[in-house]
Amino acid sequence: MALKDIGAGKIIARCHEYLVDLLFAPGTGRRGIYELAARSSHIIAEDGMQSFVERSQIYMRRKLSQKKNPPKEPSGKELEDMRIQCASFEYRPKISIIVPVLNTREEWLRSSIESVLHQIYDNWELCIADDGSDQPHIKETLNCYQQKDARIKVKYLNENQGVSGASNEALAMASGEFIGFLDHDDQLLPNALYEVVLMLNRNASADFIYSDEILISKRGKPVFAYFRPDFSLDYMLSHCYIVHFVVIRASILKKIGGFRAEFKVSQDYDLFLRVLSQTRNVLHIPKILYRWRQYESSTGHLLKERVMESSRRALQDFADREGIKGVVWGTKNFNFFRLKRDILDRPKISIIIPTKDRIDLLKRCIESIQNRSSYDNYEIIIVDNMSQEEETAAYLDGLGKSYRIIKFNEKFNYSKLNNYAAEFARGEHLLFLNNDIEVLNSDWLEAMLEQSQRDEIGCVGAKLLYPDRKIQHVGVVVGWGGRAEHIYKWLHSNDIGYMGHFVSIRNYSAVTAACMMLRKSIFNEVGGFDERFEIGFGDVDLCLRVRELGYENLFTPYAELLHYESATRGRSFSFDPHPNDTKRFIERWQEYIKGGDPYYNPNLPLDSYDILPFVSWR
Repeated sequence: MALKDIGAGKIIARCHEYLVDLLFAPGTGRRGIYELAARSSHIIAEDGMQSFVERSQIYMRRKLSQKKNPPKEPSGKELEDMRIQCASFEYRPKISIIVPVLNTREEWLRSSIESVLHQIYDNWELCIADDGSDQPHIKETLNCYQQKDARIKVKYLNENQGVSGASNEALAMASGEFIGFLDHDDQLLPNALYEVVLMLNRNASADFIYSDEILISKRGKPVFAYFRPDFSLDYMLSHCYIVHFVVIRASILKKIGGFRAEFKVSQDYDLFLRVLSQTRNVLHIPKILYRWRQYESSTGHLLKERVMESSRRALQDFADREGIKGVVWGTKNFNFFRLKRDILDRPKISIIIPTKDRIDLLKRCIESIQNRSSYDNYEIIIVDNMSQEEETAAYLDGLGKSYRIIKFNEKFNYSKLNNYAAEFARGEHLLFLNNDIEVLNSDWLEAMLEQSQRDEIGCVGAKLLYPDRKIQHVGVVVGWGGRAEHIYKWLHSNDIGYMGHFVSIRNYSAVTAACMMLRKSIFNEVGGFDERFEIGFGDVDLCLRVRELGYENLFTPYAELLHYESATRGRSFSFDPHPNDTKRFIERWQEYIKGGDPYYNPNLPLDSYDILPFVSWR
């Protein structure tokens, strides 16, 4: 949304847009070539030539592959059925939609207002605050619509107050039980309010509801879809992944005093975080209900440094309100942050490493822990599962008393082996680690421990890369391939991933135990690994049982390690190295699989590691 105080930057951006439109007419082949060249130059300038080459390869593969069509909007028949259902709702709250307006294009303003008029749920009001616009078409348009429908309220401000001030003026006019937020150049889909009220009829305690959305070009064409997960506080503290469409209980907004005037940018992020300090009754509608218009002169593009600092401040304020000891840092990626929590009491970590021969792997793993770990209050427990080679015996004997070596003289059973080792652990936190792992960053233990120490957190997973630096693990999706699987495997790790999934601390249903930390007390509470899972899915099963106890699992990208797991098995999920475990997992968790993973949007594919062809139409 444009702001008056962007000054010269806004004027330059408008002149640039005009010149580009003049030289490269929209919709022409020349315009397409220009936009591709502009994006290429930006990538080279920001990330370097190597990143450009890698992204170019990905771009060409996607251009040659079959694209999925944008999601279909409800048909006329479906909308009519919804309209009939609206009349039968037991609960029909008024929803006040607030819109701050400033000198937007007439056609965009009209389309925004029309999108409200076309709502099939009719108990709404539209509260518009004009923030001192000086273009004559604004007042003419608003007066026209105000006369057209009594549900439309308009207030003209004598001077520009910025988005926060104008939004508060619109809020002051609102009489609804819930408040919805609409930008002056965006659009609601006709079923938006219907879906919200349907959700409220099913969940009367909801205070904060958000949906998916689709980005559209200046000309209104679909560009990119944001298919969001269900509410993840940790993700929200890394990135404002909730944007539109948002509806919040009016009494909460009144209690917190609406928008803070000092937030000229990132005002939505600050507002949402302050609401979250009042309630965690947050629900997600996994449907596209909002069209978000993107163009280069929008505020976020012009004020990146101010947006980063303003967002960082909003996050730090949240942490301080909640009593979280830690500091919020901006990252190298725009609009992504890290809340780095203080380590409390320096607890001991027991690192459990199963092994059988392959001293080359074990040695590299141990040496990387020794040489690259800044946190030193740990013990290493090596579980020798009937190694046969003399070289192995000599190496283990030579490790000395600083390592604890225990023998597991039974047939390999991953779950049983780790349960046995955990009995010997002296640490308050257990770290299960494969022997084919190599540590990359020195503060990897702190990054996992700062999450594992939290009362509400269960299992903590790390960012694992193949030796070629492609993704091996950034979280597990339950239901993928009909069972559970690492998402985004083999994608480039120098990218941020879809919606920043590679670079955000965020909740998942499960993480891999190739590198997984949790408190020993939780491990004992859940009964450890289920030993009926001999090879596969024991870690995912453990994570899901931990969730059943009320804990959240999460992934942190700030513990980064190489995983030398064989990538030569092929990239097809049709190969199953442990069918009995797979069958047992599906039978035990069939209801969870059927219901859908709450941290993976149901609109996303369950059979493709690369989801961009399903969400991007550039």
